[in-house]
Amino acid sequence: MALRLTIGFSDNPRVEPLKDSSVKPQNIELGFVTLDPSALFQRNLFYDEFDVSEMAISETLLARERTDGKKWDWSALPIFLSRGHHWPHLYVNTGSGIADLGDLRGKRIGVPDYDMTAALWFRNTLKDLHGIEAKDNVWFNGRTKELSHGGALGLDKVGPVGVTHHWLTADQTLDVMLDRGEIDACTAIRPSSRVGTQIAGNPRLRKLLPDDGKAVVFEYYRRTGFFQANHHVIVQNGILREHPWVALELFEAFRRSKEIPYERARRSASAYLYFPGADRQEQAAVFGEDPYPLGLRAMGKNVERAIRGSMEQGLLTKLLRLEDIY
Repeated sequence: MALRLTIGFSDNPRVEPLKDSSVKPQNIELGFVTLDPSALFQRNLFYDEFDVSEMAISETLLARERTDGKKWDWSALPIFLSRGHHWPHLYVNTGSGIADLGDLRGKRIGVPDYDMTAALWFRNTLKDLHGIEAKDNVWFNGRTKELSHGGALGLDKVGPVGVTHHWLTADQTLDVMLDRGEIDACTAIRPSSRVGTQIAGNPRLRKLLPDDGKAVVFEYYRRTGFFQANHHVIVQNGILREHPWVALELFEAFRRSKEIPYERARRSASAYLYFPGADRQEQAAVFGEDPYPLGLRAMGKNVERAIRGSMEQGLLTKLLRLEDIY
């Protein structure tokens, strides 16, 4: 009889074959619940309602350290099917004097959540490409303490250590603050539903990277060899203790799942475009044919950079080993 597992995941084309049963793990029946990542992670940190879940790498590190495995009893699988790219939504105030990433040193920067993995990789990139440390800037947390993943992990009480960090109140939003010049940059600008700051055509706001960060992502990988891996997959330890075979079976199922949209994308390009562009070839020349490699042999150094970055940025207080997490 197949083991029934409930899995929480965001909408991801590399997981769709598992959701529609094009790919089926052996002896496992998966019941998918699709949620926005922010809501999914918030529910995961407070409740054990899923057996398997997508989870942010940064929050996993903090949960491992801050709960010591007593309240948050999960292990991660080295399955990395998303990238932490805030670059397309990086906006600056035109009066800030910021012309490129190197000008961000000493600036006031808004992020949705300081501890989120995309923000961690943003700060890693500033350090690795421009020598800008997290402590060189002033950070503003877009989510309030009550709604923040960091708040759920105690960052409102302790940390980030050695970093100037401010929580927004319920009546503040990052888009309004950027428009008013109260912050200099925001990594993920969105118009607030209550105020609706104009973004397009606003003379006070400017998108910093017109190519949506393509050059930065390519340069970062060329210089460091790091993918900016965002989320991985976690499984409740109770399941792994009782059914240890589940880990490898899920890993193999996710590996097969990502291969199907790869092939669909290759076929659809030739079916639709008169003159296929060179985007895929250009990306493959930098990252290789598999832009979402799985496993610790391929991705372990990326996670280790995330761990070091978390310490450098005042989140973790001690180094974790890969075997502490996976």
